[in-house]
Amino acid sequence: MSKELKVGAFVLASLLIFLGTFVYVANVQLRGVRVPYKTYFKYAGGVDPGSAVRFGGMKAGAITAIRPWREDPTKIEILLEVREGVPVNANSTATLTSLSPLGDKYLEITTGTSKARRLPPGATILSAEPVSLDDFAKQASAIIPTVQSTLQDVQKDIDQLTGDARVVLANVQSMTSPQNQRNIALLLANARELLDKESPRIDSVLQALDHASSQASDALNEVRTVARTANETIANANRTIDEIRDPAKTDLAELERTMTGARRLIADLNAVVSANRYNIDDTLDNLRVASENLRELTASVKQRPWTLIRGKPAADRAVPVVTGAP
Repeated sequence: MSKELKVGAFVLASLLIFLGTFVYVANVQLRGVRVPYKTYFKYAGGVDPGSAVRFGGMKAGAITAIRPWREDPTKIEILLEVREGVPVNANSTATLTSLSPLGDKYLEITTGTSKARRLPPGATILSAEPVSLDDFAKQASAIIPTVQSTLQDVQKDIDQLTGDARVVLANVQSMTSPQNQRNIALLLANARELLDKESPRIDSVLQALDHASSQASDALNEVRTVARTANETIANANRTIDEIRDPAKTDLAELERTMTGARRLIADLNAVVSANRYNIDDTLDNLRVASENLRELTASVKQRPWTLIRGKPAADRAVPVVTGAP
């Protein structure tokens, strides 16, 4: 074998070994980082196995299978895989859309909310049905009669407005006829003559209004002065009340303490009187007896004052006997 054939065989074998190793490693990595999910639609037109799956517009995986759902044949089951770490959550929604009107369709998964729980592998992603052209045509067909009826009503309104505009134009033309123009000119002349004639009276009325306005302004100034004085009086009264309030509080507190002491003294007196009630009765009886004795002594002194000097009264003198002359 020539040297060139040996080199070619070696390069080809090395290339095959490199490609096999790359494919093996790629498959292993893809199988390890892909997370399966599923979702359901009633209409899945435009997507096939291998179509892209995007999460928030970012390419995140691919559709692996599309088939009728065994539990409900009216729905299409779509199996998909996304990269590990894509935060598909319970509020994420799957829709079929495209980046442009002429672009290929793909499966879009919304980002949901940050606080929603993450979906585990194999979970079902909520779906939102796309609006197909047939549905749009049906809705348009249902709306067309309403639109036609609305257009007819608008046409009637336009015809009515046109008729009203014609009537208004006719009235304007009749108002701007030569006869009406002469009448308007005569009316303006009469109004000017009336203004010239009544101008002095109008001036006097305006002067009276001006005088009344000045008087009202003076009265308003007086009211403002009175209000200012009243405010000052109220402020002075408030200051006086503030100055009196503290001494009054002190006097009331002292009066309360005095009343408390008086109540305590009265209670003590009541207690003393209650405890010495019998002694007081005896004292009163003794005073009554002493008064009687003093009364009798006074009466005795009045009748026999000598008793104050002598202890016993003097014996009565004998009446001398007068004998007759011899």
